[in-house]
Amino acid sequence: MSSLFWANPSTITSNELVSIRDLGVDYGARRALDAVHLSLPAGEIFGLLGPNGAGKTTLFRILTTLLQPSRGEVELCGIKLGRNAREIRSQITYMPDLAPLPSDLRAKEYLHFYAGAYGLRGKQRTSRVEECLDAVGLSDRKNDICTHLSLGMRQRLALAKAILHRPRLLILDEPASGLDPLARLELRKTLRRQAEEGATVIISSHVMDEIEGLCTSIGLLHQGRLLDAGPLREVLSRFANSGVRVVVQAPGRLSEVADWLRDLPGISSPAHWIQKHDSLEILLDESIISRSELFIQLGVARLGVISMQTLETGVEEVLISLAARDSLL
Repeated sequence: MSSLFWANPSTITSNELVSIRDLGVDYGARRALDAVHLSLPAGEIFGLLGPNGAGKTTLFRILTTLLQPSRGEVELCGIKLGRNAREIRSQITYMPDLAPLPSDLRAKEYLHFYAGAYGLRGKQRTSRVEECLDAVGLSDRKNDICTHLSLGMRQRLALAKAILHRPRLLILDEPASGLDPLARLELRKTLRRQAEEGATVIISSHVMDEIEGLCTSIGLLHQGRLLDAGPLREVLSRFANSGVRVVVQAPGRLSEVADWLRDLPGISSPAHWIQKHDSLEILLDESIISRSELFIQLGVARLGVISMQTLETGVEEVLISLAARDSLL
């Protein structure tokens, strides 16, 4: 067995598996990442959130050693990024969204191939392949051709391949893509088990229930900067203080209300409003105008608003707020 490729999480000696200091990445004149600081301990399940173009893909390329930063320091699994890419790769795994699978191999053959590449031989390889198939609920489909599996099963097979060598750091891009509710439950169990054994998991996902139901911490990336990071509820609570989503109800007069709100300071751009029948969801910056003041002004304007409701801030609201953030600056 090659110790280079077989990193058992139980042997981890350092509690900090990801350490990023003042990270910056430039693509010519464009700054993709700027002054990013992040520290993640062993056992953490971290959700990386941000709108399209925020810099998530660039950060993942750094974490997978595919891109060298323009500035800053990155240390993964106690190994400094630089000339140690091969050593880092032996300690991490990356699962892309809709990973390609071979059309000429059965599920178990696919896993056996990679297990052999990781240095596993004989009974040890067979045992680990069976363990990983069982972990993702594919033991009864191990003889199926990879491309004959359903989309959700292909995702589960890709996850089984990702955990074969017991990686210390798992980097997953949209791992719940194509999974039905039962498969998502199995995904959560598998990833929690990895974290319990001491691995760190980093997830980028647009499945908001997955983030809130699985992640122990999150980071909010916007225009290349990490705006906030920490325990999930703490970050959501802090972010809620900078903006709230408000539902305005005005049956029969919603278009008049919308016209009046359009140019009001402290209200997000109409491009980020959500209209549902006789109600309108807007983002309100309370440092400019409070909820009560807005309601009073709507009444003074005789716009017929019957109620306003503040929405609880969750991950989805945060992402919507990030998308609307520039319109509030």
